[in-house]
Amino acid sequence: MKLPNFLAAAVAAFGLVRSSCSQIVSHRPSEGAGVSYSINVPQNTSLSGSGPIFLQLKAPPGIKWFALGQGSQMTDGNMFIVYSASMHNVTLSTRRATAHVEPFFDPSIQAYLLEGSGVHDGVMTANIRCDNCTTLADGESALGISSSWTWALTRGSPLMSSNVSEKLYQHNWHGSFSLNLTQAVGGNNTNPFIVPMRSLFESYTHQRQVSDTLLHKKRIAHGVMTSVAFVLLFPNFALLLYIVPSRRTVPWVHAPLQLFAVLLALAGFGVGVSVSKDLQEIGGYHPVIGYVAVGGVVLIQPILGIMQHLHFRKTGTSSLYGVSHRYLGRFFAALGVINGGIGFHYATAKNPDIPQASPLAYGIICGSMFLIYVSVILWRKSRMQPKPSERNWLPFFRHRQDQPTLGKLENSSDNTLCESDEVEASRGKPWLS
Repeated sequence: MKLPNFLAAAVAAFGLVRSSCSQIVSHRPSEGAGVSYSINVPQNTSLSGSGPIFLQLKAPPGIKWFALGQGSQMTDGNMFIVYSASMHNVTLSTRRATAHVEPFFDPSIQAYLLEGSGVHDGVMTANIRCDNCTTLADGESALGISSSWTWALTRGSPLMSSNVSEKLYQHNWHGSFSLNLTQAVGGNNTNPFIVPMRSLFESYTHQRQVSDTLLHKKRIAHGVMTSVAFVLLFPNFALLLYIVPSRRTVPWVHAPLQLFAVLLALAGFGVGVSVSKDLQEIGGYHPVIGYVAVGGVVLIQPILGIMQHLHFRKTGTSSLYGVSHRYLGRFFAALGVINGGIGFHYATAKNPDIPQASPLAYGIICGSMFLIYVSVILWRKSRMQPKPSERNWLPFFRHRQDQPTLGKLENSSDNTLCESDEVEASRGKPWLS
């Protein structure tokens, strides 16, 4: 045989072997404690867009259960959850999720275990064939150059259950990644994970990993900081203007304390944004309302307060700045309080383990704070009104005065408590200079 003919035959033979060889892509999460997820797409499935695909899930000892899901979120597609059934066998539970709660067993997912599955030296291995896993819940293809997947795991002792609807503990870690499944196309084997020849690629992108323990702590921190700021600090520090109406209240008490509340709200907001990113819900209704409430108290309120204070130092009168500062402050505080209640509903929908007493206690505290706030304002207004004996003499004094009477200057540096915009001209006093 001539050399060129020999080379052509060798190349053809190599191509035949390669086309029959199973191409596999894998992902090993860096925080997955040695867990790996591998995928193979047969040549026929790739050409037709439908048919079986093969998955291999492996986990070292110390993993109670672990899972692989299709799509960028757990609600996008099929989920494959694996845990030990006995000392030597594993259970494959095919599930589907409708929200961020424990997914339920779905027998319509046509997936089953293949040869090589089981527990070997403590390592759980699940070789899976799925015959209806080429499309996601929204009809989009699960194959392609940027196929999205999610994963989750819980550490602990072996579960030892053959029940496919076994109740599962919430995962310790979860994440997502994308794979180029065009690199996983190859072969038409009935079990690509036991053939002797294969190509292995690690070709993942857009990896995201979340510690659920840290996420839980961030949720608590976000809820505590924002609730304290909006429910307790903002209203109480505003009431100081009514309880202690002194010219030094605003610059020395009200403003510094409200600045502290603003910083606390801003810190809680930052933690909340981090939680939203972890949950991939940064555009949800609860975060969006939080953007408005925190943006108002961080940006708008300080500017209006400073403008009113400067105006008062020059003129000794109230202004539109002060009125806007007062009523917008109440609006933003109320919006933050309401959003806190929405946040409890939002968190409960994603984590049913939240105690029922938490939102109840939040509602009681908010209601009590509302009653205190309204009572103090009504009390101050009643103190500002003239007494009946003084009210009887008012027509007499108005009749005798040749010039209009100037309103009494309240002992407040921004005059937010005055009912009238007419005040005494006290610019000559040293504390107003």
